[in-house]
Amino acid sequence: MQDQVSAADRAATMLARMRRPVPMPPRPQDAALLAGFDAFRFGPDDSRQGWAVGQGPLVLLQHGWGGRGSQMAGLARSLAGRGFRCILFDVGGHGLSAPAPLGFDGFIADADLLARFAGQAVHGWIGHSAGGLGMMAARALRGIAARRYVCIATPLYPYIPLRMMRAEGVGDDVVEQAKPILAAQFAADWPDLEAGSAYRPEPGADLLLVYDRADDMVDHEDADRIAALWPGAETLKTSGHGHNRVLVAPEVLARAGDFLAAG
Repeated sequence: MQDQVSAADRAATMLARMRRPVPMPPRPQDAALLAGFDAFRFGPDDSRQGWAVGQGPLVLLQHGWGGRGSQMAGLARSLAGRGFRCILFDVGGHGLSAPAPLGFDGFIADADLLARFAGQAVHGWIGHSAGGLGMMAARALRGIAARRYVCIATPLYPYIPLRMMRAEGVGDDVVEQAKPILAAQFAADWPDLEAGSAYRPEPGADLLLVYDRADDMVDHEDADRIAALWPGAETLKTSGHGHNRVLVAPEVLARAGDFLAAG
């Protein structure tokens, strides 16, 4: 029992550390990336920073853990050029948004917050990494909806924190204790979450899965696993871009635009 308690305490401590926000001051390149975008604040006490560009059917974009909205700016600008209105933002605890605990539950809640702020039907949702997993989970948990979804380097389930823990040398007992803590952020049981419950098909909606074979964070095979869960899902696998540069890869910009325009 003592070992079990110790493992549980260590798992809770390590995951709590991962939830602490880290200051993310603006980078020199952010102003150029967001040039021409309309900046605005939204959410409780104007705690979230957002940007909008373009006119047309609405597309919402959510970045990943440790990222920022400006990472999605190239994609948003490309889509705006194809006749879409795009809104991107800094998730709570990231970038210019107010400090908030980091976590998949935060991405889920902020996807809902952005959809409510938009106040109109959403044609497309695009999520990167943890932001994409949170976006997809928010469908069942928060009722967000769209005609088309684009998941870019999104994990099938939240295994990245477990890998980070293993990299610090913890044993299987600690990792096992971390699983239900992570699952609670999705209001789910770990076995269902691991099986891909966040990606249950949505009637009338289409899905594009974009992954890079050189991604050292998210397994590109997750595209195949998710596609097996969502009949008709489209996949695009690139090479040599990694986890973040895939967001601005020319083939990704083109395919995402084609996919959203087709629906």
